Amino acid sequence: MRCIFIETSTERGVVGLIQDQTIVYSKYLPFGMTQSQQLIPFLHELIQSLDLSNQPIDVIGLGIGPGSYTGIRVGVAAGQSLAYAWNLPMIGVSSLYGFIPSQPNVKFAALIDARIGGVYVIKGTSHSNHQISYQSTPELFSLEKVGEVLKETTHFVTPNSKSLKSKFNLHYPENNWVWEEQNPSLISLNSVLSNAWNNNEQIRPPTHLKLLYLRETEAERSLKKLSS
Repeated sequence: MRCIFIETSTERGVVGLIQDQTIVYSKYLPFGMTQSQQLIPFLHELIQSLDLSNQPIDVIGLGIGPGSYTGIRVGVAAGQSLAYAWNLPMIGVSSLYGFIPSQPNVKFAALIDARIGGVYVIKGTSHSNHQISYQSTPELFSLEKVGEVLKETTHFVTPNSKSLKSKFNLHYPENNWVWEEQNPSLISLNSVLSNAWNNNEQIRPPTHLKLLYLRETEAERSLKKLSS
């Protein structure tokens, strides 16, 4: 399987080409929330390097969140445009699966700051064979409740620890957690995508991917107010 993957849900984004479980091309977007400025040039560079006549793309993989509302939409819109133009299927993968520890045999939690909404969490274990097993699904927790969820976990992986560390230290000053900042792992994201591919879970345009916000958007809240 040959896949173009686009992940722009957090401050650390990546564009890549993966063939089976080998990264053929990868480019990390500049750290921060202005990745949209570089996404299209990086995609153009990737596409220019492809030989689509001899090795066509099988699927477009997309990070669908949780994360930045704008960031998710920018990456998914670019990927859906490619899928529509090339008549390719798409598979969405939770962005949390991209954040894994650098060391094996670690029980960890991947965290993404949900700002005033709390924190997005998934818990897993890294194994010595470079495999990851997960003990939960992506969820959103308030800062007041997340400590109970993470009481068995001491190692956190996140794209940006600065704001989360200060919030956690305020709510849980007695804990001595280990924090690790990482770029999203294309191999880990592609592993989840491959499982979905084997289970025939891909969709085709004009059907749109369902994005993983895990909380109501401002538009959804406004609609509820209007209907109540």
